[in-house]
Amino acid sequence: MKKTTILITCFLTMLLFLGGCNWDMHNLLRSNSSDDGEQLIKARIVFTDGEKIEGYIKNLGVEKDGIVYVGGSSLSYVYDKNGSITGAYNYQRVLYITILPEKKAKK
Repeated sequence: MKKTTILITCFLTMLLFLGGCNWDMHNLLRSNSSDDGEQLIKARIVFTDGEKIEGYIKNLGVEKDGIVYVGGSSLSYVYDKNGSITGAYNYQRVLYITILPEKKAKK
């Protein structure tokens, strides 16, 4: 009984803390990109400074839930194969994007 009370108190405290923060919990907790009907594309993004990242993106431009700031900079998201956000990048710094083939599982 005492453990249950402590667990409930901790859970409620956590909810109150997160509810008071100005975080975009929808994007942080997004678990599956198929919820909004968009397919993820496996890609390698090469930036103007030569840095490269691999991940999944929703499209080859600034995505509709991305952010475009005054002056041309932007924010787009990189996802894992399950659709969870793993990072973000400034689309203005992208030199090119290469679509990568999905590896087939060996049988």
